[in-house]
Amino acid sequence: MLRTGLGVLVVSLAVTTGFGVVLGQDAKPKVRALPFPQGDPELVARLGGQGKVTRLNDAEAVRALLGPSAGRIIKAVDFGREAVALVSWTTSGPPEGILRYEVKENGAEAKVVFFVSAPAARIRGQRARIAADFFAVPAGAKVLFEPGERPAPMP
Repeated sequence: MLRTGLGVLVVSLAVTTGFGVVLGQDAKPKVRALPFPQGDPELVARLGGQGKVTRLNDAEAVRALLGPSAGRIIKAVDFGREAVALVSWTTSGPPEGILRYEVKENGAEAKVVFFVSAPAARIRGQRARIAADFFAVPAGAKVLFEPGERPAPMP
């Protein structure tokens, strides 16, 4: 720590890993939500509700899946350090479940696990909701989808 007349300046050392993240205090591989492609109103119906994750490792794979709607996602991802994960999921409600993820690390290996978290409700509606969301994930990480919903603790 360096003390100055204006306050306290903390100097830290950061180490870059193969996952494209900076290791420091509480650092984990970064997962970022990506903007949903515009221009194709049928995209969610075509891609959503399948209960799986699809990994897209390069711009060509994104273009093959999305066609002319791929531009926003391609611009938002550094394919040298990241890949795109398409998470196709479903829930019901109201209240609806929420898509979440967790990063699990075991040494140099990282896993990103996507899952649907059920709401803390005893009674839920039966309206189905299909969804598809795009995320940038570390290029070296394994990406998984956990089927079903994780139960929420009841109040």
